[in-house]
Amino acid sequence: MKKGLFKEGGPLEVKNLGNDQYHLTITIPKDRDGRIARECPNSECSPAYFKVTPGTGITGGQDSAFCPYCRHEAEPNDFTTQEQIRYAKDMAIREAHGGVNEMVKDALGLDSRGKRKFGGGLLSIEMDLKPSQPKPVRRPFEDEVRRDVVCPHCTLDQTVFGLAAWCSDCGEDIFLTHVSAEIAVIRRMLNDIGRREQDLGRRVSAKDLENCLEDSVSLFEAASKAVTRRALKQRGDDSEAVEVNLKKVGNSFQNVDRSREQLKKLFGYEPTNRAIWDRLGSSFEKRHPVTHNLGVVDKKYLERAQQAEREGREVRITEAEIESLLKDIFQVISELHSEIIGNVR
Repeated sequence: MKKGLFKEGGPLEVKNLGNDQYHLTITIPKDRDGRIARECPNSECSPAYFKVTPGTGITGGQDSAFCPYCRHEAEPNDFTTQEQIRYAKDMAIREAHGGVNEMVKDALGLDSRGKRKFGGGLLSIEMDLKPSQPKPVRRPFEDEVRRDVVCPHCTLDQTVFGLAAWCSDCGEDIFLTHVSAEIAVIRRMLNDIGRREQDLGRRVSAKDLENCLEDSVSLFEAASKAVTRRALKQRGDDSEAVEVNLKKVGNSFQNVDRSREQLKKLFGYEPTNRAIWDRLGSSFEKRHPVTHNLGVVDKKYLERAQQAEREGREVRITEAEIESLLKDIFQVISELHSEIIGNVR
């Protein structure tokens, strides 16, 4: 009886479909947080890589999935990563290892011990098959992705690089949800400053406040760039034109005045609430001495911020100011999202 390449059943639930075709069930291992990696099949998408938590979001009858970065739509299996494909192939090869040995034994007419003897008497030849051990299969390599966001529409728990614009299960816009989640992280850091001051001293808590300020400005910059990129694509700019415009923008979103200039130039946008932008400007200017002068007030800061602080003293940052800044950032980003993306056709 001819033996097949795979033995039916087993851990991979092998099924013989006939005509030398088999069905194997290979479960992709989860990471330590219970997530499974996914990768956008769109070759132009970047960063493309994200993770989802099985059992959240759409749990049955899902015909399409979406990329959280570019909203490319495809069948869920099309988002399999290259590492997962490699892992599945290695598992199949490992499972076939025993079948190959049995097929070789059959072809050579070896007995159950893998031996065959030719001739007899004074001259005999013995053939002996010593099969190698199957190689261990390495788990899929997983990137560390630590920005978690839960879709408010379908409850999918996903993890991304940067800021996600869409839910990878239902395809709904979750950009502001993710911005809010990033603000919540900074707010948790802010709320822990009192304890850290008590345990580690004032200098540490002062550095924590400075870090919260820098993180807030970085969030505004990242969110503004994401809105700009999306709006440029949405209005029909090709990939090259989008990158050219973003290169011109540079680090403008680290400065409130330059942010407004770029937004007006690109989209004709004028803020409706100038008071919020003025408050942003006042807080953003404090980032200069924090980043470039160990938090010490210098002439450049005094000229730009026009504050009553004294040169050589440390710039004053309070928890209340950071809390107000976070609220203003969310309001401004929400307005940009609504006015620029909503109005681009």
